[in-house]
Amino acid sequence: MQIIDTSGQQCPAPLIATKRALKEALTGDSFQVITDNHTSFSNISRFLKDNNTEFTYGETNGIWTLTVTKRNPGMVYTNPEKYCTTEIPHFTQGDFIIAFTSDKMGDGEEELGRLLICNFIKALKDLDKLPAKMVFYNKGVTLGTENSPVIDHLKEMEKMGVTLLLCSTCVKYYSLEEKIKIGTLSNMFEIAQALATASNVVKP
Repeated sequence: MQIIDTSGQQCPAPLIATKRALKEALTGDSFQVITDNHTSFSNISRFLKDNNTEFTYGETNGIWTLTVTKRNPGMVYTNPEKYCTTEIPHFTQGDFIIAFTSDKMGDGEEELGRLLICNFIKALKDLDKLPAKMVFYNKGVTLGTENSPVIDHLKEMEKMGVTLLLCSTCVKYYSLEEKIKIGTLSNMFEIAQALATASNVVKP
């Protein structure tokens, strides 16, 4: 049985992972979703009920495990984010996306560019409005690896509720499948859809 562990992630990341698994599952297939956030558990439960999807759940020491079975091959809502509520009161989320296409910022000296991208990502946490999503493609996906100098900052952004989408084709191209430690591997259609529907796209 497939197990999707979203521990440490804030909505909408667990919902997006649940939606993807539900979409990819065959009728009759079951999978499990794990979350350590009660709000995410509640939001996923509402999403599944509205999609007439059978599930059971259990809770142990603040960790919820939902066992989901796909019985109905019908439509899955395309915007699970609308089910999200948040427990984080100290920020608001803006309707803009940040697109990372490189592991550095600007076109000058590489060392300076890498320093700038680190400072940029660190500064994002102090914005009055956080980005709705951050997408990573081409060499930008290397920012999400275990040895990335910004990995801790990106993990914190994810916990604050920012959705991180990484191009799966790019991850495979650079042979980083075992080294990515944040976000959700995504296809180019989902990334293009995110960019096309955002009010603003920022490219550092």
